[in-house]
Amino acid sequence: MNIGLLISELEDQEVKKICIGASQAARDKKAILCIMPGKYLIPENEKDNPYEYQHSAIYDYATDFAFDVLIIDIDRIGRNAPILKKESFLKKFGDIPMLTLTEQEGFDSVNCVETDHDQHEQLGYEAICDAIYYVQNKKLPAPENVKAFNFVEKEASDALSVLSKVSYALLHRKYPSEKSYDIFSDILLKEGIKGCSVLLYDKKIRNSVKYWWEKPEKISCKTRLVNGILTEFEPNERVTETNKIIESISRGKPGIYIAGPLFVGEYQLGLFITEFTANMLTDYYFESLLSVVTGVSRISYLEKELKKTNEELYEVQEELARDDSVLDHIGDQDYLTGGLNRRGFFGKAYDLLKDNFKPGKYAIVAYIHMESLKRINDMYGHEEGDRAVKKVADILESVFEECIYGRIRGNEFAVLEITDEEGKAESFRQEMSTQNAKLLSDTNRYINHLQYSICEFGYDEDLSLREMLKETDENLQRIKQMQ
Repeated sequence: MNIGLLISELEDQEVKKICIGASQAARDKKAILCIMPGKYLIPENEKDNPYEYQHSAIYDYATDFAFDVLIIDIDRIGRNAPILKKESFLKKFGDIPMLTLTEQEGFDSVNCVETDHDQHEQLGYEAICDAIYYVQNKKLPAPENVKAFNFVEKEASDALSVLSKVSYALLHRKYPSEKSYDIFSDILLKEGIKGCSVLLYDKKIRNSVKYWWEKPEKISCKTRLVNGILTEFEPNERVTETNKIIESISRGKPGIYIAGPLFVGEYQLGLFITEFTANMLTDYYFESLLSVVTGVSRISYLEKELKKTNEELYEVQEELARDDSVLDHIGDQDYLTGGLNRRGFFGKAYDLLKDNFKPGKYAIVAYIHMESLKRINDMYGHEEGDRAVKKVADILESVFEECIYGRIRGNEFAVLEITDEEGKAESFRQEMSTQNAKLLSDTNRYINHLQYSICEFGYDEDLSLREMLKETDENLQRIKQMQ
């Protein structure tokens, strides 16, 4: 039996007791239990903690973890949310059998347990028993007395000792490649944890209050402990489907796990899941583990970006060495189209953002790629290729009349506009579609076709031109793959 327990946070003492009872029931019933602390639907102090909502991304995995049944503490998760938002949250889990910890109109709940004094452990225990019966019999069992049990809480110093070992080993030392993830698993293994996994997306995924993220179906496993054994991966075996994550760690054997999302600012990076131990009940212990893993993943990501940037710099140096038109790299003007070159575009774009990108404004960023330019050059010569580039430049001049645009590479153009009008990007897309069709019909000798991506960004003081261009470029790559 694979059970998901969706809770708010382990720092809530009542929630902590619920997890204690649920853990014991899962062991007694020989079930697989995954605890998912995602905090709250609406952040309590959004200004002080602007990314608090990112924790609730863990709930999105509940639809993919192949759970036989979900138990949801909706009263605490939705403590700051209106009733309709709570209902909407519960409905998103679709056809998965589900019980709420407290009564919620229109949904089945676990049998009522007296929660005065220290009875929240009983509620957690009863919830697991009811959930198993509910799946097996399609109905709730009759209420019964839950047996008493004892739980000995570990000293906070034990948990701090583990955090110290993990943090020092990972954040103060240099490891080749991605060896640090296996070091992390090895440290946890020495502390008695026999099952854990760090999973990261190939690219960070933007997740904001306004634009909720789309969780990919696949994720890369950086390290995995199964029954105390570190998995040795072949290069093509690291990618796994999200609905097989629990199975990949538990191998179908009973166990209690806890899962949390890895994120930085507005971006989701991946997921950390580990065996649930008494240390997890120390305030902020699990959140600190998540922070350490996030720090390691950020270092790894930044090192890759640095390597990529160095490679690009070497390529530019080689281009400059081969290219006779060095002045075009130094000045602001593109020698062929008469418009801005790469240097000119970025210089004006940064100034425009600095002076005009303010609250209430929207930035529209576009990438336009002449996919057929190389073929035109090869078949008809560079003079014909130059004419094709000029024709595209004329089109962009008419479509993006009030915008900053420039040729940033031989066959690529970039555009930036700051506007008060939300949704203006769509009108640009429609006009580009029209112009692209005309361009295709104008030339009989060859196909001059454009691939483009036009994205719109609401104001955010932390949003840089580099990030907007990168997201637009990634969107263009997805469009190319679909085509």
